[in-house]
Amino acid sequence: MRFKTLDRVKDQEYETQIINVDSDASNQFVQSWVAFYIMKILRDPDFSYTLFKWDKIIKGSFVVGSKYQCYGAFTGKRLDGLLSLSLDDILKIEFIATAPWNYGENGRVKRIGSALICFTIQMSQYCNRRGEFMLNAIPDAEKFYERIGMQATGNANPSGLKEYHMSETAASSFIKENGKYII
Repeated sequence: MRFKTLDRVKDQEYETQIINVDSDASNQFVQSWVAFYIMKILRDPDFSYTLFKWDKIIKGSFVVGSKYQCYGAFTGKRLDGLLSLSLDDILKIEFIATAPWNYGENGRVKRIGSALICFTIQMSQYCNRRGEFMLNAIPDAEKFYERIGMQATGNANPSGLKEYHMSETAASSFIKENGKYII
């Protein structure tokens, strides 16, 4: 999938493509996140962000026959976001993140997260799941998922992260709102 993203520094739209990633790209992404995380802790002791077992989830994406599939959002050669999906009875986002330089309200490239959600909805539709999917959200992302129409299910994973569900109706609304960016 190709998606129009906005570089806030250059105030220019670019094409970001979501494709399968290899282990080298995912390792670089994880390393950049860990470096970002460490710098945030050094600068702000109150900074809190749940570190996932990214290596396990992402490396599992590269095992033949694995239930995980790993995708990257590339703007040119730069990896701006990473997504790992699993498919059982319903499609589930196992991992989703934008690159550290895109993190927060003042991030450099806008719409990377929306592109990854649009891609997930399209994958769900492709798998006859009507755009529906699940994920467990870090506390900092819960408002984003609620804003895009996802509903908390009342369940949580062993780490305590709340489970969210994207319904067929919410998926349709999200695609309608963000479809103008799909190329």
